[in-house]
Amino acid sequence: MTKLGSEIYHLSVVDSTNNYAAKLISEGKLQNGAVIMADFQTNGRGQRGNTWQSVSAENLMFSLVFQPISITLDQQIRISWYTALVWVKCLQRFSIEAKIKWPNDIFVATEKIGGILIEQQIQGNTIAWSIVGCGINVNTAPDLIHTSSLFEQINVRFKPTTVLNEFLELFNGQIHLLYGEFGQLKTKFEAELWGKHTLQLFEDTHGQRWQATILGVDDSGKLKLDKAGQYCYFDLQEIRLILP
Repeated sequence: MTKLGSEIYHLSVVDSTNNYAAKLISEGKLQNGAVIMADFQTNGRGQRGNTWQSVSAENLMFSLVFQPISITLDQQIRISWYTALVWVKCLQRFSIEAKIKWPNDIFVATEKIGGILIEQQIQGNTIAWSIVGCGINVNTAPDLIHTSSLFEQINVRFKPTTVLNEFLELFNGQIHLLYGEFGQLKTKFEAELWGKHTLQLFEDTHGQRWQATILGVDDSGKLKLDKAGQYCYFDLQEIRLILP
């Protein structure tokens, strides 16, 4: 099996590492398992069309690009779950206890330390290429509420490449989880889900706010909630969690 991360493109500035990776794929210039890393992104993207804010050369911004082995469209959520679990394990190596805030943010307590944006290129009913974009606040955090960094958590500075190397070692070392039994991967993801079994405040697309208990996720990755005694399932664009 190809060792992911053996080829690294380190750029000073790019609009988005995901965009750059997609361009190289379309030109047939990218090796399976390559990493596109940038010191600064002019148009880094997050979920819901948000921008990913970071500080030049202080933090880790990269896209891991690989060709999954026989992952079908109906199970593409595997890649998101697996990547988030790898980040939880990776941060444990730095003595940081993180959780996965649905769907794919990495949180320490109520503060975001990183995020994931995965984009797939499809061929037939399978994933031809997966572009796994990650942003991790290593030495500084954006001047926003509910954000943190490795430095703020443990008062130690690291080279972003140090964190990247730990991530890649774990991503390769636990790859059997990505391709293994679906239910086992889902159970592991739910075990690390931020706020599980707690009552949280949500806002829907109509601007209505209500409370519900986080129970887990379904097989497509939708969030499963207990809302006033009724089980409800929501996709990313349908609700957002209101942090305290």
